[in-house]
Order: sequence, then C-alpha cells, then structure tokens
Amino acid sequence: MFNYHQYNQWMAAKHSHKTDLHPTASVDWIDKRSERYVHALLLAFLIPLTLIGIYFMAATWPGEKSGVDSGSLGYVNDSKFYSAEVTQITKFDCIANGATQLTDGTFSQSKCGKIAAKISNEDLVGEVITFDVEPIILKSGLSIGDKVSVLAIPTDTGNQYVFNDFERTNGILIILGIFLVVIFIITGFGGLRAILGLSTTFGLLIYYLIPTLLAGANVISSIAILLSATVAFVLYFVHGFSLKTGAAILGTLSGTVLAGFGAYFATSLLKLTGITDDEDLVLDAIASNVKLGDLLIASIIIASLGALNDVTVTQSSAVWELAQSQERTNRRSLFVNGMKVGRDHIASSIYTIAFAYVGSALVTLMLVTSAGAPFDRMINDELIAQEIVLILIGSIALAISTPITTGIAAVFASSIRTKEDLNSVS
Repeated sequence: MFNYHQYNQWMAAKHSHKTDLHPTASVDWIDKRSERYVHALLLAFLIPLTLIGIYFMAATWPGEKSGVDSGSLGYVNDSKFYSAEVTQITKFDCIANGATQLTDGTFSQSKCGKIAAKISNEDLVGEVITFDVEPIILKSGLSIGDKVSVLAIPTDTGNQYVFNDFERTNGILIILGIFLVVIFIITGFGGLRAILGLSTTFGLLIYYLIPTLLAGANVISSIAILLSATVAFVLYFVHGFSLKTGAAILGTLSGTVLAGFGAYFATSLLKLTGITDDEDLVLDAIASNVKLGDLLIASIIIASLGALNDVTVTQSSAVWELAQSQERTNRRSLFVNGMKVGRDHIASSIYTIAFAYVGSALVTLMLVTSAGAPFDRMINDELIAQEIVLILIGSIALAISTPITTGIAAVFASSIRTKEDLNSVS
C-alpha cells in the first residue's frame, strides 16, 4: 500500500527545495555489492560519453576568429571601455528615435543630453570627457554622480567617446555576494557546489557554445558535445556520486534529446526563421555563418535543460525515499507511487516554464496585444509563436522525461535491494 504519511513528508521537502541526492542516512535496504555492480554498469556508459564529449570539445574549441564583423557594431580593434563619473548634464533639443512628423512638416523633438564625465580608469584617471546621450537615457534617471561606461573609439583627431551603459559591475558584485551568503546559510556547501556547477556550465556556454555557433558550427552537434562533456560531471558534483544521481543523469539526457527533436520538428513545421526584432537582423548581418533558425533550436534546448534537471533530480530522489520507507515494494510499486509525486511536479513545472517565458517576453506581448489584432493572427506572429513553441516543447520534454526518470530510478532501486527485502516482496 502507498504510505501517504511518507508521501506527504516527501512533498513538503520537495516544495521547500530540499531535494538532495546525497545518500540518505538509512541505507539498510541497499545491498552494497549490487549497488556497486549496477553503478559500474552505468558508469561504463557515462564515462566514455563524457570523455568523448571532452575530446570533441577540445577538437572543436573555437579560435580567436569568430567570423563576426564587430566593426559593424561600432567596435574597432583599438576600442576601449572606460568607467566614468558624470559631472555635468546639459540638455538640448534633438530629434529622437521614434519622432513623429508634425503638421508643419517638422519632426517632434525631445531633450538629448551633452554629458561631461571624469574617467576613473588608471591610464586616464581624472580626465574629463564629453559625449551625447539620447532622451531615453535622460528619462531613465541619469544624474550627476552616476557611474557610467563609455566606449573610446580612436579617430584621426583623438578618441571619440560614446555612452555604452550605466556602470553596474559593482552593484552586480554586491548582489552576488548577498546571494552567496544566503545560499550558504540556508543550504550549506551543497548550495555552493550547485553554484560552481552552474558557473562551469555557464562558462562553457559563453566561451565554447556561443563562439562555436557564431563560427557556423552545426547547432545539434555543438549542444550534444557540450552536454555529453558536462551533464554527468556537473550532476555528480552537485548532487553526490551515487546511483541515485545516475538515474537523474539518464533522465536529464533523455529529456534533452526529446527537447532537441521537438525543437527541430516545431521550427520546421512552423517555418520559424528566428528573426523577430532588429537585434536578430543585426546578428544576421554581422555573422553570416549563423542560421538564426538553428539558434532558436539551441534556445529551446538550453531553456528546457534547467527545468528537466529539476524534475529528474526530484523524481530520482522520490523513488529512493519510497524504496527506503517501504520494505514490501517492487519495481512496479516504486514507479506507480513515484509518478504520484511526478504528476504534481509536472503540473507545477509547467506553470514555472510558462510564467518564466511570459515574464521574459512581457514587453513583446504588450506590443503585440496593443496592436489589437485578432487572436488567431496574434498567435500566428512569429514573436508569439516562438514563445508558444518554447513553452510547449519544454513542457512536452519535461512531461515525458518524468516517467522515464521514474522508471530508471525504480529499476535501479529495485535492483540493489538486500536479499531480505527481495524475499519479503516475493
């Protein structure tokens, strides 16, 4: 019979995000010899997969040339970024972006700003520079004393300074410090391991995957190399070296493959180009090797990966908890009872995926909705269609990976039971 008391305890732990895949305190039900044998069989697959991924990553590591014409973005080889403090703001009339033509033939004007700022970098410390900013920068609250980032572009008559952005690095470091302290206080070293694992994956996205795609590499093979090289290592590092984690790894890999097939099918069926705004057009112009439709596939796979990891970790841990708490249980019982947890998790995760995408595309949704188009035309717009595909494909991969992970974990858990437990089941 299903133990609802244990189930409720597990659900409470899950919703408080305390799903830890480290071996539990009570492991009397586990036959150590069987566990080592099953884990060895799993590692016979995962270790070669990881080594192959590392080999191909090293072989395809992008060089310095990315095939991108950065000069089209206003950057030249000798360009340099500086930090500066605003010392003076002088407003003047200008024709801003989005200006409308008036009845007298002139265009509406707004207030631009001529900014004087003092550079704080060592090589030019104290030097006062000037540059102009658009009305939207003034409206955002630019004031004297603000730290800004400027780009120095060499010209025949000296450097031309261009406003780049507000200086946010120090603020980000402060928030990061608070984040690390909070995570450590609440989760201990387990949370810090998760951050290190995330940093490793994120670093490889920045320094391997993106430059590789900019150079024109095949998106599916590049992502496959990255995931093969990292998924097993990162999950074992974060959640502990155990058979329980191994089940989550297989579930994550399975779900990612499903997301890849789904992304390829959806983009082909709907003829999604990946071009939805000016930034896409700029990228298409400066990186001729990049196929924007392939980048959309990469976006779907990467976006699905985080949710998949959450589900697979939870399901594997759920099955292990059930196996520990119930002596008289078999493979089928573990799967059925584990899926009772999984169904709730699928529902909550779909909400998470949907609202995460809606939140990230809120401005886009507001623009499309304000146009007043019929609903069928609204969802036909590629801006909206892409978001719908991201939500649906991610949710499909998540839903299918849940029984896959639960089944794998049930097989593993039932295969490592002690002889006494096996006799009691039979």
